[in-house]
Amino acid sequence: YEWHSLEFGDHNIYASTPELPLSDAATVAELRSIAKSNNAIAIPHHIGYAAGYRGINWDHFQEACSPFVEIFSLHGCSLNDQSPYPMLHDMGPRDHGSTALEGWERGFKFGIVGGTDHHGAYPGSWGDGRMGVFARELSREALWEAFLARRVYAATGDNIDAKLFVDDSWIGSTVQSNATRNISIQVKATDALNHIDLYKNRRLLQRYRPQPDPSAVQQRRWKLRLSWGWGKRDTLVDWDGELCIAGGEIVDATSCFRGEAIVAPKEGSSREEAPDDKDLPHELLDVTSTRCAWRSSTRGNLSMRHATTQSLLLDLEADPDAELRILVNGQEYRHSLEELREGARSHYLKGWLSEAIQVGPLANELDCTFETTLQDEPEADVDRYRLEVHQRNGQCAWLTPIWVER
Repeated sequence: YEWHSLEFGDHNIYASTPELPLSDAATVAELRSIAKSNNAIAIPHHIGYAAGYRGINWDHFQEACSPFVEIFSLHGCSLNDQSPYPMLHDMGPRDHGSTALEGWERGFKFGIVGGTDHHGAYPGSWGDGRMGVFARELSREALWEAFLARRVYAATGDNIDAKLFVDDSWIGSTVQSNATRNISIQVKATDALNHIDLYKNRRLLQRYRPQPDPSAVQQRRWKLRLSWGWGKRDTLVDWDGELCIAGGEIVDATSCFRGEAIVAPKEGSSREEAPDDKDLPHELLDVTSTRCAWRSSTRGNLSMRHATTQSLLLDLEADPDAELRILVNGQEYRHSLEELREGARSHYLKGWLSEAIQVGPLANELDCTFETTLQDEPEADVDRYRLEVHQRNGQCAWLTPIWVER
Protein backbone atom coordinates (compact mmCIF):
# COMPACT_ATOMS: atom_id res chain seq x y z
CA TYR A 1 0.00 0.00 0.00
CA GLU A 2 0.98 3.65 -0.43
CA TRP A 3 1.51 6.16 2.39
CA HIS A 4 1.39 9.91 1.67
CA SER A 5 3.31 12.64 3.47
CA LEU A 6 4.19 16.19 2.47
CA GLU A 7 6.95 16.34 5.09
CA PHE A 8 8.57 12.93 4.65
CA GLY A 9 7.62 12.03 1.08
CA ASP A 10 5.37 9.24 -0.18
CA HIS A 11 6.34 5.61 0.52
CA ASN A 12 5.15 2.26 -0.81
CA ILE A 13 5.04 -0.59 1.71
CA TYR A 14 5.93 -4.09 0.51
CA ALA A 15 5.83 -7.23 2.67
CA SER A 16 7.53 -10.59 2.20
CA THR A 17 4.28 -12.48 2.84
CA PRO A 18 0.68 -12.00 1.65
CA GLU A 19 -0.40 -10.87 5.13
CA LEU A 20 0.07 -7.11 5.42
CA PRO A 21 -2.30 -4.96 7.52
CA LEU A 22 -3.22 -1.54 6.15
CA SER A 23 -1.78 0.79 8.79
CA ASP A 24 -1.39 4.56 8.93
CA ALA A 25 1.43 6.45 10.65
CA ALA A 26 2.00 10.02 11.79
CA THR A 27 5.72 10.07 10.95
CA VAL A 28 8.11 8.14 8.75
CA ALA A 29 9.77 6.74 11.88
CA GLU A 30 6.43 5.29 12.95
CA LEU A 31 5.91 3.95 9.44
CA ARG A 32 9.27 2.16 9.57
CA SER A 33 8.33 0.62 12.90
CA ILE A 34 5.11 -0.72 11.40
CA ALA A 35 7.02 -2.06 8.39
CA LYS A 36 9.63 -3.76 10.57
CA SER A 37 6.99 -5.49 12.67
CA ASN A 38 5.45 -6.92 9.45
CA ASN A 39 8.77 -7.92 7.81
CA ALA A 40 8.14 -5.21 5.24
CA ILE A 41 10.16 -2.47 3.55
CA ALA A 42 9.24 1.18 2.95
CA ILE A 43 10.18 2.34 -0.55
CA PRO A 44 10.29 6.12 -1.23
CA HIS A 45 8.03 6.86 -4.19
CA HIS A 46 8.36 9.48 -7.01
CA ILE A 47 11.25 10.92 -5.03
CA GLY A 48 12.10 13.84 -7.34
CA TYR A 49 9.47 16.27 -6.07
CA ALA A 50 10.88 18.86 -3.67
CA ALA A 51 11.22 17.94 0.00
CA GLY A 52 8.11 19.13 1.80
CA TYR A 53 6.04 18.60 -1.34
CA ARG A 54 5.75 14.78 -1.30
CA GLY A 55 9.27 14.23 -2.61
CA ILE A 56 11.92 12.38 -0.64
CA ASN A 57 13.43 14.04 2.44
CA TRP A 58 16.98 12.70 2.61
CA ASP A 59 17.36 14.05 6.16
CA HIS A 60 15.04 11.25 7.30
CA PHE A 61 16.23 8.44 5.02
CA GLN A 62 17.35 5.08 6.45
CA GLU A 63 18.93 2.38 4.29
CA ALA A 64 17.92 -0.50 6.56
CA CYS A 65 14.19 -0.08 5.87
CA SER A 66 14.56 1.28 2.34
CA PRO A 67 17.05 -0.82 0.33
CA PHE A 68 15.95 0.94 -2.85
CA VAL A 69 13.94 3.96 -4.04
CA GLU A 70 11.66 4.50 -7.02
CA ILE A 71 13.20 6.79 -9.65
CA PHE A 72 10.82 6.22 -12.58
CA SER A 73 7.06 5.95 -12.98
CA LEU A 74 4.17 7.62 -14.76
CA HIS A 75 5.27 10.75 -12.84
CA GLY A 76 8.64 10.93 -14.61
CA CYS A 77 12.30 10.26 -13.82
CA SER A 78 14.00 11.25 -10.54
CA LEU A 79 17.52 10.01 -11.29
CA ASN A 80 18.75 13.60 -11.57
CA ASP A 81 17.29 16.96 -12.54
CA GLN A 82 18.31 16.64 -16.21
CA SER A 83 17.51 13.00 -16.97
CA PRO A 84 14.89 12.14 -19.62
CA TYR A 85 11.18 12.19 -18.68
CA PRO A 86 10.68 15.37 -16.58
CA MET A 87 7.97 15.64 -13.92
CA LEU A 88 4.83 17.15 -15.54
CA HIS A 89 2.18 16.38 -12.89
CA ASP A 90 0.50 19.28 -11.07
CA MET A 91 2.58 18.28 -8.01
CA GLY A 92 5.43 20.27 -9.56
CA PRO A 93 8.90 19.98 -11.15
CA ARG A 94 11.96 18.01 -10.13
CA ASP A 95 14.28 19.34 -7.44
CA HIS A 96 17.95 18.34 -7.44
CA GLY A 97 17.93 17.95 -3.66
CA SER A 98 15.39 15.14 -3.98
CA THR A 99 17.05 13.14 -6.75
CA ALA A 100 18.84 9.80 -6.48
CA LEU A 101 22.11 11.49 -7.41
CA GLU A 102 21.84 13.76 -4.37
CA GLY A 103 21.16 10.79 -2.10
CA TRP A 104 24.23 8.95 -3.36
CA GLU A 105 26.33 12.10 -2.98
CA ARG A 106 25.24 12.25 0.65
CA GLY A 107 26.81 8.83 1.11
CA PHE A 108 23.67 6.70 1.21
CA LYS A 109 23.76 3.26 -0.42
CA PHE A 110 20.47 2.32 -2.03
CA GLY A 111 19.16 0.72 -5.21
CA ILE A 112 16.86 2.22 -7.84
CA VAL A 113 13.71 0.79 -9.44
CA GLY A 114 10.82 1.75 -11.68
CA GLY A 115 7.12 1.17 -11.08
CA THR A 116 4.13 2.20 -13.14
CA ASP A 117 2.05 3.96 -10.47
CA HIS A 118 -0.68 3.43 -13.04
CA HIS A 119 -3.99 4.79 -11.74
CA GLY A 120 -5.91 3.39 -14.72
CA ALA A 121 -5.67 -0.08 -13.13
CA TYR A 122 -3.51 -1.59 -15.87
CA PRO A 123 -0.84 -3.85 -14.33
CA GLY A 124 2.63 -3.40 -15.82
CA SER A 125 1.57 -0.64 -18.20
CA TRP A 126 4.36 -0.47 -20.80
CA GLY A 127 6.44 2.69 -20.77
CA ASP A 128 5.36 3.73 -17.28
CA GLY A 129 8.09 1.96 -15.30
CA ARG A 130 9.52 -1.51 -14.72
CA MET A 131 11.63 -3.07 -11.98
CA GLY A 132 14.43 -5.45 -12.91
CA VAL A 133 15.53 -8.00 -10.31
CA PHE A 134 18.50 -10.39 -10.35
CA ALA A 135 17.26 -13.31 -8.23
CA ARG A 136 18.44 -16.91 -7.93
CA GLU A 137 15.01 -18.16 -8.98
CA LEU A 138 11.46 -16.93 -9.50
CA SER A 139 10.17 -17.46 -5.97
CA ARG A 140 8.96 -15.17 -3.21
CA GLU A 141 11.96 -15.98 -1.02
CA ALA A 142 14.53 -15.45 -3.76
CA LEU A 143 12.97 -12.17 -4.85
CA TRP A 144 12.92 -10.86 -1.28
CA GLU A 145 16.58 -11.77 -0.79
CA ALA A 146 17.42 -9.88 -4.01
CA PHE A 147 15.41 -6.84 -2.82
CA LEU A 148 17.36 -6.63 0.43
CA ALA A 149 20.67 -7.11 -1.44
CA ARG A 150 19.77 -4.22 -3.79
CA ARG A 151 20.15 -6.39 -6.93
CA VAL A 152 17.50 -4.29 -8.65
CA TYR A 153 17.30 -1.69 -11.40
CA ALA A 154 14.87 0.64 -13.16
CA ALA A 155 13.61 0.45 -16.73
CA THR A 156 11.04 2.47 -18.62
CA GLY A 157 9.18 -0.32 -20.39
CA ASP A 158 11.23 -2.54 -22.70
CA ASN A 159 12.73 -5.59 -21.00
CA ILE A 160 16.36 -4.48 -21.21
CA ASP A 161 18.73 -7.06 -19.71
CA ALA A 162 21.76 -5.08 -18.53
CA LYS A 163 24.51 -6.31 -16.22
CA LEU A 164 27.40 -4.50 -14.59
CA PHE A 165 30.06 -6.31 -12.55
CA VAL A 166 32.99 -4.89 -10.63
CA ASP A 167 35.46 -7.60 -9.59
CA ASP A 168 32.67 -10.13 -10.29
CA SER A 169 30.31 -8.42 -7.81
CA TRP A 170 26.66 -7.73 -8.70
CA ILE A 171 24.93 -4.36 -8.68
CA GLY A 172 24.01 -3.28 -5.15
CA SER A 173 27.22 -4.74 -3.72
CA THR A 174 29.86 -3.04 -1.60
CA VAL A 175 33.33 -4.20 -2.62
CA GLN A 176 36.54 -3.78 -0.60
CA SER A 177 39.47 -3.07 -2.93
CA ASN A 178 42.48 -0.78 -3.08
CA ALA A 179 43.71 -2.32 -6.32
CA THR A 180 42.84 -2.06 -10.00
CA ARG A 181 39.14 -2.84 -10.58
CA ASN A 182 38.01 -5.27 -13.29
CA ILE A 183 34.73 -4.06 -14.81
CA SER A 184 32.44 -6.10 -17.04
CA ILE A 185 29.38 -4.88 -18.98
CA GLN A 186 26.80 -7.09 -20.71
CA VAL A 187 23.68 -5.73 -22.44
CA LYS A 188 20.86 -7.51 -24.29
CA ALA A 189 18.40 -4.84 -25.40
CA THR A 190 15.05 -5.26 -27.15
CA ASP A 191 15.68 -2.61 -29.80
CA ALA A 192 18.74 -1.08 -31.43
CA LEU A 193 21.12 0.44 -28.90
CA ASN A 194 21.92 4.12 -29.07
CA HIS A 195 24.50 4.47 -26.30
CA ILE A 196 25.62 2.91 -23.03
CA ASP A 197 27.05 5.14 -20.30
CA LEU A 198 29.31 4.02 -17.46
CA TYR A 199 29.47 6.51 -14.61
CA LYS A 200 32.04 6.75 -11.84
CA ASN A 201 30.88 8.88 -8.95
CA ARG A 202 29.38 12.01 -10.56
CA ARG A 203 31.17 11.89 -13.90
CA LEU A 204 30.79 9.98 -17.13
CA LEU A 205 33.67 7.50 -17.19
CA GLN A 206 32.97 5.95 -20.60
CA ARG A 207 30.32 6.26 -23.31
CA TYR A 208 29.90 3.37 -25.73
CA ARG A 209 28.14 3.65 -29.08
CA PRO A 210 27.84 0.05 -30.31
CA GLN A 211 28.73 -0.40 -33.97
CA PRO A 212 28.03 -3.95 -35.25
CA ASP A 213 30.56 -5.60 -37.51
CA PRO A 214 29.38 -4.96 -41.13
CA SER A 215 30.58 -8.43 -42.12
CA ALA A 216 28.00 -9.94 -39.76
CA VAL A 217 24.87 -8.24 -41.16
CA GLN A 218 23.46 -11.57 -42.34
CA GLN A 219 22.91 -12.73 -38.78
CA ARG A 220 19.43 -14.35 -38.77
CA ARG A 221 18.00 -13.08 -35.46
CA TRP A 222 15.77 -10.00 -35.60
CA LYS A 223 13.55 -7.92 -33.35
CA LEU A 224 10.43 -6.54 -35.00
CA ARG A 225 8.03 -4.08 -33.41
CA LEU A 226 4.38 -3.78 -34.49
CA SER A 227 2.44 -0.73 -33.31
CA TRP A 228 -1.17 0.27 -33.86
CA GLY A 229 -3.62 3.01 -32.86
CA TRP A 230 -3.64 6.68 -33.93
CA GLY A 231 -6.82 8.05 -35.51
CA LYS A 232 -9.26 10.38 -33.75
CA ARG A 233 -9.28 10.70 -29.97
CA ASP A 234 -13.03 10.18 -29.60
CA THR A 235 -13.21 7.08 -31.79
CA LEU A 236 -12.84 3.64 -30.20
CA VAL A 237 -11.30 1.07 -32.54
CA ASP A 238 -11.35 -2.66 -31.86
CA TRP A 239 -8.41 -4.50 -33.41
CA ASP A 240 -8.27 -8.10 -34.59
CA GLY A 241 -4.80 -8.84 -35.91
CA GLU A 242 -2.41 -11.57 -36.85
CA LEU A 243 1.06 -11.81 -38.34
CA CYS A 244 2.33 -14.81 -40.31
CA ILE A 245 5.88 -15.40 -41.47
CA ALA A 246 7.03 -17.42 -44.49
CA GLY A 247 10.68 -18.40 -44.70
CA GLY A 248 11.40 -18.02 -41.00
CA GLU A 249 9.97 -18.53 -37.54
CA ILE A 250 8.70 -16.59 -34.54
CA VAL A 251 10.94 -17.38 -31.58
CA ASP A 252 9.10 -15.25 -29.03
CA ALA A 253 6.44 -12.55 -28.74
CA THR A 254 6.32 -9.92 -25.98
CA SER A 255 3.38 -7.63 -25.38
CA CYS A 256 4.08 -3.90 -24.93
CA PHE A 257 0.56 -2.96 -23.84
CA ARG A 258 -0.10 0.24 -21.95
CA GLY A 259 -3.09 1.28 -19.89
CA GLU A 260 -5.24 4.36 -20.23
CA ALA A 261 -3.12 7.52 -20.00
CA ILE A 262 -4.43 9.02 -16.75
CA VAL A 263 -2.65 9.98 -13.53
CA ALA A 264 -5.64 10.07 -11.20
CA PRO A 265 -8.51 7.62 -10.60
CA LYS A 266 -11.72 8.35 -12.44
CA GLU A 267 -14.27 9.94 -10.13
CA GLY A 268 -17.37 7.87 -9.65
CA SER A 269 -15.90 4.78 -11.30
CA SER A 270 -15.94 1.32 -9.77
CA ARG A 271 -14.91 -2.18 -10.66
CA GLU A 272 -18.58 -3.10 -11.02
CA GLU A 273 -19.04 -0.39 -13.64
CA ALA A 274 -15.89 -1.44 -15.54
CA PRO A 275 -15.64 -5.22 -16.07
CA ASP A 276 -12.24 -6.84 -16.46
CA ASP A 277 -12.57 -7.36 -20.21
CA LYS A 278 -13.07 -3.60 -20.63
CA ASP A 279 -10.32 -2.67 -18.15
CA LEU A 280 -7.74 -4.86 -19.95
CA PRO A 281 -8.67 -4.61 -23.61
CA HIS A 282 -5.42 -5.98 -25.06
CA GLU A 283 -4.48 -9.63 -25.29
CA LEU A 284 -1.89 -11.78 -27.00
CA LEU A 285 -4.16 -14.59 -28.22
CA ASP A 286 -1.88 -17.14 -29.85
CA VAL A 287 1.78 -17.57 -30.72
CA THR A 288 3.22 -20.38 -32.83
CA SER A 289 6.44 -20.67 -34.79
CA THR A 290 4.79 -19.06 -37.84
CA ARG A 291 1.83 -17.07 -36.51
CA CYS A 292 1.03 -14.48 -33.85
CA ALA A 293 -2.53 -13.25 -33.14
CA TRP A 294 -3.80 -10.47 -30.86
CA ARG A 295 -6.79 -8.33 -29.99
CA SER A 296 -6.83 -4.74 -28.81
CA SER A 297 -8.91 -1.58 -28.40
CA THR A 298 -7.50 1.90 -28.90
CA ARG A 299 -8.47 5.54 -29.18
CA GLY A 300 -6.41 8.27 -30.80
CA ASN A 301 -3.48 9.79 -28.90
CA LEU A 302 -4.48 12.30 -26.22
CA SER A 303 -1.86 14.75 -27.47
CA MET A 304 1.39 14.68 -29.40
CA ARG A 305 3.12 13.75 -26.11
CA HIS A 306 0.50 11.38 -24.64
CA ALA A 307 0.52 8.14 -26.62
CA THR A 308 -2.30 5.61 -26.55
CA THR A 309 -0.78 3.34 -29.21
CA GLN A 310 -0.14 -0.33 -28.41
CA SER A 311 2.58 -2.65 -29.67
CA LEU A 312 4.09 -6.10 -29.82
CA LEU A 313 7.76 -7.07 -29.97
CA LEU A 314 8.56 -10.20 -32.00
CA ASP A 315 11.82 -12.14 -31.91
CA LEU A 316 12.33 -13.67 -35.36
CA GLU A 317 14.78 -16.14 -36.83
CA ALA A 318 14.83 -15.79 -40.60
CA ASP A 319 16.80 -14.81 -43.68
CA PRO A 320 16.32 -11.27 -45.01
CA ASP A 321 14.09 -12.51 -47.84
CA ALA A 322 11.52 -13.94 -45.40
CA GLU A 323 8.05 -12.44 -45.93
CA LEU A 324 5.59 -11.16 -43.36
CA ARG A 325 1.84 -11.14 -43.94
CA ILE A 326 -0.11 -8.88 -41.56
CA LEU A 327 -3.90 -9.11 -41.33
CA VAL A 328 -5.69 -6.42 -39.32
CA ASN A 329 -9.43 -5.71 -39.36
CA GLY A 330 -9.87 -7.20 -42.83
CA GLN A 331 -6.84 -5.45 -44.34
CA GLU A 332 -3.74 -7.33 -45.55
CA TYR A 333 -0.20 -6.00 -45.82
CA ARG A 334 2.99 -7.78 -46.91
CA HIS A 335 6.62 -6.90 -46.29
CA SER A 336 9.94 -8.70 -46.57
CA LEU A 337 12.48 -8.36 -43.81
CA GLU A 338 14.86 -6.92 -46.41
CA GLU A 339 12.38 -4.09 -47.02
CA LEU A 340 11.89 -3.43 -43.32
CA ARG A 341 15.65 -3.23 -42.76
CA GLU A 342 15.46 0.12 -44.57
CA GLY A 343 12.91 1.42 -42.06
CA ALA A 344 9.40 1.04 -40.67
CA ARG A 345 6.30 1.08 -42.92
CA SER A 346 2.91 2.54 -42.01
CA HIS A 347 -0.60 1.76 -43.25
CA TYR A 348 -3.84 3.70 -42.72
CA LEU A 349 -6.77 1.32 -42.45
CA LYS A 350 -9.44 3.79 -43.61
CA GLY A 351 -7.52 6.65 -45.15
CA TRP A 352 -6.69 10.11 -43.85
CA LEU A 353 -7.03 10.61 -40.05
CA SER A 354 -8.03 7.00 -39.51
CA GLU A 355 -6.49 4.33 -37.32
CA ALA A 356 -3.13 3.04 -38.54
CA ILE A 357 -0.55 0.33 -38.04
CA GLN A 358 3.23 0.60 -38.21
CA VAL A 359 5.32 -2.41 -39.21
CA GLY A 360 8.80 -1.96 -37.78
CA PRO A 361 11.33 -0.78 -36.87
CA LEU A 362 13.25 -4.00 -37.50
CA ALA A 363 16.54 -4.42 -35.67
CA ASN A 364 19.19 -7.05 -36.16
CA GLU A 365 20.04 -8.74 -32.88
CA LEU A 366 23.63 -7.52 -33.31
CA ASP A 367 22.31 -3.96 -33.01
CA CYS A 368 20.80 -4.87 -29.63
CA THR A 369 23.71 -6.55 -27.85
CA PHE A 370 26.94 -5.26 -26.36
CA GLU A 371 29.73 -6.63 -24.17
CA THR A 372 33.00 -5.18 -22.99
CA THR A 373 35.54 -5.28 -20.17
CA LEU A 374 37.82 -2.59 -18.81
CA GLN A 375 40.00 -1.76 -15.84
CA ASP A 376 39.89 1.28 -13.60
CA GLU A 377 41.98 2.65 -10.75
CA PRO A 378 40.88 3.76 -7.26
CA GLU A 379 40.02 7.42 -6.92
CA ALA A 380 38.11 8.21 -3.72
CA ASP A 381 37.66 6.44 -0.41
CA VAL A 382 34.40 5.14 -1.88
CA ASP A 383 33.97 4.95 -5.66
CA ARG A 384 30.48 4.47 -7.09
CA TYR A 385 30.04 2.76 -10.48
CA ARG A 386 26.71 2.63 -12.30
CA LEU A 387 25.41 1.94 -15.81
CA GLU A 388 22.78 3.53 -18.04
CA VAL A 389 21.42 1.93 -21.24
CA HIS A 390 19.64 4.00 -23.89
CA GLN A 391 17.91 2.44 -26.90
CA ARG A 392 17.25 4.32 -30.14
CA ASN A 393 13.50 4.19 -29.47
CA GLY A 394 13.93 6.20 -26.23
CA GLN A 395 13.54 3.27 -23.85
CA CYS A 396 16.07 3.27 -21.00
CA ALA A 397 17.45 1.21 -18.14
CA TRP A 398 19.26 2.64 -15.12
CA LEU A 399 21.22 0.24 -12.91
CA THR A 400 21.78 0.35 -9.16
CA PRO A 401 25.41 1.27 -8.40
CA ILE A 402 28.27 -0.87 -7.13
CA TRP A 403 30.28 0.75 -4.34
CA VAL A 404 34.02 0.08 -4.03
CA GLU A 405 35.67 1.04 -0.73
CA ARG A 406 39.38 1.29 -0.18
